[in-house]
Amino acid sequence: MRTSAVLAVAGAAAGSLALLPAAPASAAPRCGDGNPLGAAGAYAEFVEGDSTRYSDSEGAVAVGGEAKFGDSASGHGFSVGDKLSPGELGALPGGKSLVVGGRLNANQVVISKGEGVYRELKDTSRRGGFAVDGRHAKGSSPVDFAKEFAALRSASRSWAQVRGNGTVARPEGGKALLLTGADAELNVFSVDASDLQQTDRISLKVPAGSTTLVNVLGSSYDMIGSPLYGVELWDPQTGEFVLDDYAAGSAKFKDVRSKLLWNFPQATSVKKNHASWPGTILAPDAAVELGGKGAGPGHVNGGVIAKRLTSVAGAETHQMTFAGCLPATGGGGGGGGGTAQPIPPAPRPTPVPPQPSTPATGSPAGGTGGAGGKGGAGDKPSATPSAPPGKASSTAQPEDVSGRLAATGGGADSRIVLGAVAALAIGGACVASAAVRRRASRR
Repeated sequence: MRTSAVLAVAGAAAGSLALLPAAPASAAPRCGDGNPLGAAGAYAEFVEGDSTRYSDSEGAVAVGGEAKFGDSASGHGFSVGDKLSPGELGALPGGKSLVVGGRLNANQVVISKGEGVYRELKDTSRRGGFAVDGRHAKGSSPVDFAKEFAALRSASRSWAQVRGNGTVARPEGGKALLLTGADAELNVFSVDASDLQQTDRISLKVPAGSTTLVNVLGSSYDMIGSPLYGVELWDPQTGEFVLDDYAAGSAKFKDVRSKLLWNFPQATSVKKNHASWPGTILAPDAAVELGGKGAGPGHVNGGVIAKRLTSVAGAETHQMTFAGCLPATGGGGGGGGGTAQPIPPAPRPTPVPPQPSTPATGSPAGGTGGAGGKGGAGDKPSATPSAPPGKASSTAQPEDVSGRLAATGGGADSRIVLGAVAALAIGGACVASAAVRRRASRR
């Protein structure tokens, strides 16, 4: 456990302070005990409840509730497992690449590799619910969804309490967010969901071979309402930032991506736009949406673990499931999933003439899906980042954002201390007079 407690504002008007619960110190990651995500780590999509999907998942899919795959009215189908290797197939519970614990509503579903099992089948297509027969049947689920999700929720809360050891900053005072870690094994960041939602580009720089854990604290994250234009990862082999895409980057770039986990321990809603998303999304209590109206399909180069999952046509999950090492959770969870502190507003500078900007133009192209679920134009969004995503300068000095984002530790300690100092000042001012004030593809 962390040995020091931190102060937070209990009441600005009274200028009073209270102790916040301390989070455990950063723990060394453990490997060799199986996938830290349990059975979910073997799937590209692992859903506790219902799922509505089109196009395809390159990996295995497991749904605990009812599944709607494909749509006869629009002609979309859904394919499963095309990129599964023999070893990955062998690691699946019961060897099933498609598991539906409830009813499967199927329109032209293709099981490219492996076999499917479901409790009940409803054929929603005049041409047949499955495009390829002989690889599916009614039966009991080989996955205990209740047990797996109980463990996932506990692990998610526990990992959210691990103290950050990376740096979070906004370079040059813009809307881009830079996450920098130097640990050879595990780099941990903590970001408030509301802050991430105001970010138009995320840049991550960590050593190749290390695991990255990004804890996103808050009840919801919506990159559609405030668009994110891309996530770029530092490519240790080429020495530059590379915008994530299906085949982007060197082998070391792909290693960073495969060991990246986005943990949403408190979220009940996560909405994704057209931007390619690297790494695995762990949101065990959230309804996750891949794309939306006017937002494009949005692919995930990794896995999705969610309470519920829906998508627009053209959205895909790619077989790049999590391969990192994370601290042992001990089965006890982490209590409340951490406490994110509000970020105070930045001081207002002396007015200067506005700088020209290049906002994103164009609209993302959606895929068509179809029997095989291959989205065509939907594979690559047409929206362009508001800042050049290909090469962010590694020598640029981030703006000092201690008043808005924590300089170290991923967000908690320095913001809390600053909040406490601000609260004392406000409390003193209140005694004299009055106070005001609160301050984001494929081939």
